[in-house]
Amino acid sequence: MKKNISSALLIGLICSLSVFSSSLFASKVDSPATSQSKTSLASTQIVGGQEAQANDWPWMTAFVFTFEDFTTSLRVDNQSYPSGYFSEGSAGNASGALINCGLGDTTCVNADAKVCLIERGNINFSEKALNCEAGGGVAVIIYNNEVGEISGTLGAGFSGTIPVVSVTRSDGLLLLEMEGKLAEVSISSSSEIQQDASCGASFLGDKWVLTAAHCVDSASASLFKMNVGEYDLSDGAANATAIKNIYIHPQYDADAIDYDIALVELVSFVDSPAIKLASKNTTDLYAIENSPALVAGWGGRVGYAPGEGPTSDFPDILHEVDLNLATNDECRAILAQSLDTTAQNTGITDRMICATQPSFGKGSCQGDSGGPLIVQTGTGPEQVGIVSWGIGCAEAGYPGVFTRVAEFSEWLNTLQTGIAITQIEDFGVSPLGVTQESTLQLVNNSTFVVDLSFTISGSSAFGLGSNTCNNVAAGGGCELKVNLNPTQAGEQNASVTIITNNPAVPASSALLSTQSINTAAALSGVAGSTNSSVTWYSGGNRPWLANNTGSGVQSGIIGNDQQSILSAYVVGKGSFSFQWSVSSEENVDDPTDPYDALYLYVNNELQTFISGEVAFESYPTITLEDDSSIITWVYRKDPATTEGDDKAYVRNVVFTPTQVTPIPTTPLTPSTSGSGGGTAGWLSILCLVGLWGVRRTK
Repeated sequence: MKKNISSALLIGLICSLSVFSSSLFASKVDSPATSQSKTSLASTQIVGGQEAQANDWPWMTAFVFTFEDFTTSLRVDNQSYPSGYFSEGSAGNASGALINCGLGDTTCVNADAKVCLIERGNINFSEKALNCEAGGGVAVIIYNNEVGEISGTLGAGFSGTIPVVSVTRSDGLLLLEMEGKLAEVSISSSSEIQQDASCGASFLGDKWVLTAAHCVDSASASLFKMNVGEYDLSDGAANATAIKNIYIHPQYDADAIDYDIALVELVSFVDSPAIKLASKNTTDLYAIENSPALVAGWGGRVGYAPGEGPTSDFPDILHEVDLNLATNDECRAILAQSLDTTAQNTGITDRMICATQPSFGKGSCQGDSGGPLIVQTGTGPEQVGIVSWGIGCAEAGYPGVFTRVAEFSEWLNTLQTGIAITQIEDFGVSPLGVTQESTLQLVNNSTFVVDLSFTISGSSAFGLGSNTCNNVAAGGGCELKVNLNPTQAGEQNASVTIITNNPAVPASSALLSTQSINTAAALSGVAGSTNSSVTWYSGGNRPWLANNTGSGVQSGIIGNDQQSILSAYVVGKGSFSFQWSVSSEENVDDPTDPYDALYLYVNNELQTFISGEVAFESYPTITLEDDSSIITWVYRKDPATTEGDDKAYVRNVVFTPTQVTPIPTTPLTPSTSGSGGGTAGWLSILCLVGLWGVRRTK
């Protein structure tokens, strides 16, 4: 649902937390042609209004970003050695005689009260650690099977309890000669939490928080908390409540910024005043009357014109601004005149409501996203909107646009009082003929014990698997497995419908999606690897091609807002290496927020990207620890402007198996965390804290 408006103007999404998705088809950072010139169209203006009174917004909720830092220590025979941490591992201290457990692919016998020294390879890090602990080991040292350090994870849900550290191969070989010597392993952790102006939210009561979908799109609940009733960001972060579930509306369109709504479930109930949501009648009436409205948030107080930005001057104290509601027809007319287009081409849908300030110079801005738009009724304040997007900040002729919450009353009620299910499950890229499986989580938020059954409609590529949804207690949960077996290329979508045995219990539905791509036998060998364990696939808007001017392969010729996809399906464990290059439009002002770029995914998890003019360079070797893996490169363009060759390149692909593995008979399960090392972790954190300036083009 892209809007085709002739004026390509920089739109400052009134947001600030845009996260790169682990999926290839979620929100991406767009940039218009004018973003390179940034011609000033008007002077900046203070948009923050005034400080809110501390007790006027008790339902206001702040996002709290949390992360844990781990420090490792290793001493053997009173000699210190550099060591690394495996994510999802346990903190702790342990000491004991060093014992050589080889590859750690079986229970390490005679390891009781000892520290296991294990070589990397053959099986997952987590299995090695568990095999040590099963033999009575108190700690694990895993040394590399190749030159360099190990970067990896023990995987979400790792059940081991002993500390696990990594060392280089050279140090590991030295330690082999010290078997029987005293080894001391220590992992300590420190948690850091910080409140920032990334987004706001509103508290609906009990355990529910309302915000914009673009604030939590693809965000990991483990990295965020919510601080209900917050006023001053400089303190109180320690009082925030952890997140249990995030429900993004299944029709959320990150490009059109439509259905921009999400419901957040906290891990525990919060005793705090809640905001009442306005009805459709109230919303329509107040809009027709251009009634006064209030917006609050911690967003930037310096506005900017279309084509400029982003904002600055983010306060710690909650600020509010007075606006006036407008009907959607009025909003379309104002935007149509400013953009020199038709009312139908302004991007304003029935799921939105607009508000502006008659004299302009005031309005919500970046950092205010997700916060509430409030009207005062005869019975008290009611929320009519969620801060969503705008063109510039507080500029004449560009009203602020908000999600119209009254349009989502049924959806919200179902999640809060009925059967809630994972709203969107994106399988990412799916090579034809490769079966994948995923698990959807369900929660019974009703007061009844229910039996659940399911139907699936849409693409025949998706199917239902087993479930544990009989006799689901009130407040309890269950799981439903869904599988994917694509037989044709292209975008595939399906809907999972829940059927309850109690008609009094409403049930939500889930959207399944994938981008299926064809085999590309012509690329075999051209890309570099002729190993029979590697099968090549390509697709998207245009498939990849042999590079006629050099070695390797190149992305297909695509237009603005399109993508060209290359995938290698690898059967077996081993080492995967390649070289890559790109010649594309670069965001020189903020390299972490790319315009056109070549992205790398491992099992549909984003690892990193390159953008601009990058000559061929070797990517660090990826160790594949699963029976099968999908390595995917995506060259993706933003909606405007072409620079350089406008192509991406891959060559010298080499897969070196560590063992021969037959074609798996079990489905490939989409991973939520890697198990073989690489560079995934750092980028996800970078994106969470650094890419909060999302833009939209018109």
